[in-house]
Amino acid sequence: MLFKRCARRPLNDLCDVRRLHHKGSETSFMQYFIDATKDELSTLEPLLVEYLLTPNEPTNDVLRHIFSAGGKRVRPGLFLLIAKLIGYDGSHKMPIAAVCEYIHTASLLHDDVIDSSTLRRGKPTANSIWGDETAVLAGDLIYSAACRLMVKTRSLDLIDTFAECIRFMSESELFQLELLWKKDITKQQYERVVQGKTAILFEASCKTPGFLANLTSETCNALGAYGHHLGYVFQFADDILDYVGSAESIGKSVASDLRCGKVTLPVLCGLDLERGQRNQPLTELVGHALTSGECNDNDLQKIIEIVRTSGGVEHAIEEGRRHVNAAQQALRRAFDNISPTHPQAQTTLDLLLSLPETLLLRSH
Repeated sequence: MLFKRCARRPLNDLCDVRRLHHKGSETSFMQYFIDATKDELSTLEPLLVEYLLTPNEPTNDVLRHIFSAGGKRVRPGLFLLIAKLIGYDGSHKMPIAAVCEYIHTASLLHDDVIDSSTLRRGKPTANSIWGDETAVLAGDLIYSAACRLMVKTRSLDLIDTFAECIRFMSESELFQLELLWKKDITKQQYERVVQGKTAILFEASCKTPGFLANLTSETCNALGAYGHHLGYVFQFADDILDYVGSAESIGKSVASDLRCGKVTLPVLCGLDLERGQRNQPLTELVGHALTSGECNDNDLQKIIEIVRTSGGVEHAIEEGRRHVNAAQQALRRAFDNISPTHPQAQTTLDLLLSLPETLLLRSH
């Protein structure tokens, strides 16, 4: 027994995690979320390529390939749900929903080059087919198209929000590179990366519909706070899945972050639980992996097992639950200042209030 005070049965799959905190059905709820946005996202899907088309057909082939890989479209889906909640249905709805996806997609293109990735969502990455130069330039093209769509709104608040989002995402990528293979990572440093890589775009996706609808700054800020905390939940869940999911369910190798020298929340929580203990196997294993710059399969399996059995996963979920509660409070605060303009407003609100919990306990 590694930790007498925290000994638990190993969390072999996400069903164990879900039983700790969740009574509902993730599958049925996520299907409800998909159903609530599918009509508008179906309209958006061809526009994602159409807004980008150039006179150069080979470039268009690259763009079609990038967006044919699909994805959850969570960010534009959030934008569209918030727009529905506040009653915005103006001409900028679809273009700015596209911006939410463009910023995310462009960052992934650059990530794939940095990580030398060959697969994304089960399809060959752009860099693996056309090379790094084409992938980077395609990302730049997508960013520039997003900027043009923003400018057409003539909303300085919206433009400033997305511009700061892109700037901070880039800054955070650089900061994350500085942290690779370092063993003394703090939760504060980890959360700074999460804020820049994930939370800030969720925040912008939820905040900007309020600018288009001319809502008060107080309401826009509350909508943004909802997205901010939702982004933390989304990333925490991703990092938890890295240790409790299977390669089949998450579409990548388990503990893939640690294989790349990245220390994430479940490991940080496990390390915290070891402090003050006589035996510190997780500290030793993680420290050796990061110091040596490699992590063999045997040590990696031991790390996964300790993180699962020590309480690291449960503590990570509790960290996520703080953001679940904060997101729900922020959305209720925003809705206090909104006069619903359509009969489905309460249904949409209930869906958005339930979303943080569902994202925290998602299985993929």
